[in-house]
Amino acid sequence: MKILILFGSPKTNGSTAKLTGAFMKGIRKSDDVEIVHLFSLQPTPCNACGYCKAANGCSKKDLEKFMAKLEDADVVIVATPVYNLSFPAPMKALFDRFQRYYEAHFRRKIAQPITKHKKALLLVTAGDDEDDGYNIIEKQVKLSFSVMNTELVGGVLAKDTDNGGVKEDDLRRAFELSKIIYG
Repeated sequence: MKILILFGSPKTNGSTAKLTGAFMKGIRKSDDVEIVHLFSLQPTPCNACGYCKAANGCSKKDLEKFMAKLEDADVVIVATPVYNLSFPAPMKALFDRFQRYYEAHFRRKIAQPITKHKKALLLVTAGDDEDDGYNIIEKQVKLSFSVMNTELVGGVLAKDTDNGGVKEDDLRRAFELSKIIYG
């Protein structure tokens, strides 16, 4: 199974990394797992050039290899902290670049711009004790993935991480969530 993790935190040892690590402990060793660190990838933001309205792909070619991996994945994990009730900037830039699939589906009438069905999961950390950021991110992911033949099947929110980091119960829930991809 090919698992692609979209890692949206700038901190490689922070709360999001700990939650992702707990999830990965439940992954089979035979699975092909790739973690894409979006702060390193630095996706160029969409500038509404209109290229994807008429053609497959994007006028910017910085994500072509990444998009091929995304399209080939069986499972996509969105691992992100909440920044101002949404994603950090590189994750937002990446999701904006998914416009190519929206245009293919709605404007060019391609039923499934991505032919391979895949599952998606959310691993979200929040410094505060509220659900609002998770709920907003979940809605964004569901809507974006709806035209990408990708079904959001579950998620974990580790909240209040500013007060003691990720809790043991959140780590356990992330580990348990990994089982959903095999069902």
